Amino acid sequence: MKRFLSAFLAFCLLLAFRPARAERIAIPKALQFTQETTARDYVRDQQYVQKTYPKTSNQQVNKEIRALVDEMTARGRPYLPKGRIEVAPSYLDVGPTIFRTGSQWMSFLTIARIDYEREQTYVDFDARVYDMKTGEPLKLTELFDEDSAAWALLQDAVREQLTAYFMYETPDETALDALCTREAVENAAFTLTPAKLQLHYRADQLYPGKNTLMHVTLYYSQLRPLMNEKGQAVTDNSQYKMIALTYDDGGSLGATTNVLNQLQKFGANATFFIVGTMMGKNHHVMSRQHDAGYAMASHNWEHVYENLTKDNIFAWKEKFDRVMDSIVGIRPSYMRAPGGHYQAFINAGAGYPMIQWDVISGDAGNDNVAGIATTVKNNVHEGAIVLMHDINPKAYAYTENILEFLAQRDYLCVTVDELFDHYGVELLPNQVYISCREEAAALP
Repeated sequence: MKRFLSAFLAFCLLLAFRPARAERIAIPKALQFTQETTARDYVRDQQYVQKTYPKTSNQQVNKEIRALVDEMTARGRPYLPKGRIEVAPSYLDVGPTIFRTGSQWMSFLTIARIDYEREQTYVDFDARVYDMKTGEPLKLTELFDEDSAAWALLQDAVREQLTAYFMYETPDETALDALCTREAVENAAFTLTPAKLQLHYRADQLYPGKNTLMHVTLYYSQLRPLMNEKGQAVTDNSQYKMIALTYDDGGSLGATTNVLNQLQKFGANATFFIVGTMMGKNHHVMSRQHDAGYAMASHNWEHVYENLTKDNIFAWKEKFDRVMDSIVGIRPSYMRAPGGHYQAFINAGAGYPMIQWDVISGDAGNDNVAGIATTVKNNVHEGAIVLMHDINPKAYAYTENILEFLAQRDYLCVTVDELFDHYGVELLPNQVYISCREEAAALP
């Protein structure tokens, strides 16, 4: 009975908050792009530099981002480690993660990062938003009027969210105060995704020694009522179809990295449900996921179906939060239970929205790339949550196949939280969600 009531409540919320659907359109030419990754430039044995350049319809933007990638590469090279390389190759990787919004605006979150012995030892970034028809950069002040209440909301969000990073450490209060001023917020580096505005900062501005980024996130559902006419146009994505690609059981050293390469290539966002025991040897992979803006959620500390007692569940949750926080400074805000067996976590009151799926790829223990891709392509639909596994060595190959298909059919790939916010559904603790289709809001 409780299970039925949970599903019915989620279904009612979906109907109550779902916005009216606009007519769906193709992704405009101005928002189409490709990305080219250079061959590895070896500095010495087991150490190399690699760059990724975007190619868009606007030659001026291409030129500027290419110059930026080269500049950030030159700036990062001196930080390549000089010591002996024993565990894994060390490299400097530079290139943009690309987000699209509205009819003509594209964001470039360009990141330079160095991996050494499976740790991220260096990070640098630049964030720019362009009008892809004119090549003009977009300023945050163009989205809100001077007297908009949004500025106070943004200032409060910066303080609250940056303070919440690295829960066992105290941020530099003087530096934090400086980042929270109206002037600092107006000039903050930012990007616009299909569903949210993010302000970006280096973690070492507040937490010395932390080589990751920090993101301050506000969804368009919060901001659009406070925007001016241009801001509302820039963030109007009601005409696009959106889905969420999700990956379970990682992270995995090579397999997850190869999936991330494909997502970057296509400008697709995704959600990774991480197993806690996998985190210890994958710090650098997690840093890349977080810095690029992919969602990182819980797949429990251990991938088990038994001994799901309340004590175990909360012990695992505390351990997961502590380890993930020590690596990237955040904790998961939603969860997928191993095997989808969510009931024990709900009964225990774990407090997470429980994310299921309604399109299953069939990739668990399966290396048939064409078959996996075909299964997804035959079942995908607007509002879908697609289940895949980034520990599958062939995950990069069927991910590429699926992303090509989705691009041809004008889907935007977003994170789970972006998907539900875009379609007007609030993710509630201890509720179960399987997609954003009206007829499949939650499990019956």
